[in-house]
Amino acid sequence: MEKYQVFPGQNYQANVIGFTGLQEVSVIHVYENTATVLIKETAETGVAKLCNFLVGASQLVS
Repeated sequence: MEKYQVFPGQNYQANVIGFTGLQEVSVIHVYENTATVLIKETAETGVAKLCNFLVGASQLVS
């Protein structure tokens, strides 16, 4: 995803640096190529590259 597509406070799935696989995250702050995220499962903060973000299934409108 691009910077303009990611918003603080929104939920996404992302590959967080230092973790394996996709994590359910909430965005804290968006930078140029990365974002600080809160990992929902562990309540830890981490960093994820914006190119590794996916819209969470709960956000998709059918």
